[in-house]
Amino acid sequence: MRKLKSNSSIAIAAPAGRIFLQDLDFAIHWVEQNGWNAVYSKEIFKAHDFGYHYAGNAEHRKNQLQTYLDDENIDAIWFARGGYGSVQIIDDLDFSSLQKNPKWLIGYSDITVFHNHLNNLGIPTLHAVTAKQLNATYSGETYTSLLNVLRGETLNHKIASYWLNIKGKARGKLVGGNLSIIYSLLGSDSFIQGEDLILFIEDWQENWYHLDRMLMAIKRSGLLSRIRGLVVGSFTKMDIKDENQNYEQAFDEASNQIIHSFVKDLNIPVAFQFPSGHIGDNRALILGCDVILDVSEKKSMLKFFKP
Repeated sequence: MRKLKSNSSIAIAAPAGRIFLQDLDFAIHWVEQNGWNAVYSKEIFKAHDFGYHYAGNAEHRKNQLQTYLDDENIDAIWFARGGYGSVQIIDDLDFSSLQKNPKWLIGYSDITVFHNHLNNLGIPTLHAVTAKQLNATYSGETYTSLLNVLRGETLNHKIASYWLNIKGKARGKLVGGNLSIIYSLLGSDSFIQGEDLILFIEDWQENWYHLDRMLMAIKRSGLLSRIRGLVVGSFTKMDIKDENQNYEQAFDEASNQIIHSFVKDLNIPVAFQFPSGHIGDNRALILGCDVILDVSEKKSMLKFFKP
């Protein structure tokens, strides 16, 4: 993958939800502070209402992104935000230039569409914070881990143990992202392919029964039989606020127990409460990259190999 150097250019693209210039203030400053150039067009601030507030219609969003995919002077593409809309354009994009000259595509949530699709093509992607921030206090590790990847440095994560963890050690290709999006890709060319996988999942604002439904569908698809390990990120603001005492917590206890029920008999290592997802501690993950997941009694470690 392309290692960013002084004066490298990061383009900001909006393939999904509507974006406003002020939403990008922090991201533009962060890019420039690190010696890079923030590139964006006023065209990403278009608005299109069709049951959802999009950053322009599908054709417009596709054309904006295609320009950056094909531009050899763009070293990375940072998605402005998620929301909904990436799936509307994924099949009309031409990734041939990206395959010849890979560059980082950065984001999470709805951007999981791109992660899964491109990982299937053998292109690693960067699951990390979007340019637009959540209404949250962000950890230093959120941006330090992103910075380390863009600079070509080694990425490794060590997290505390959790009572539902399943001990073990496995190597495989890290894949996944937002569970709702993975679920929505079932039956398409963008659904997760391959064997010997380490699956990462996170989500927010879903009912507990829907979490069970998604996991059941993924299990019936055969995906769980193809994974060698599982990394569980944040499940936040789950179910109904009045009925969930952990509603405002980054990691939801009931969600973890539901997930555990699906994987407890798979004989694979499982690490819960990994700091990544719709929370202020959203650490970077290289999807489509070989990793070692090592879950012990005292800690969990995720070691990345150079993509």
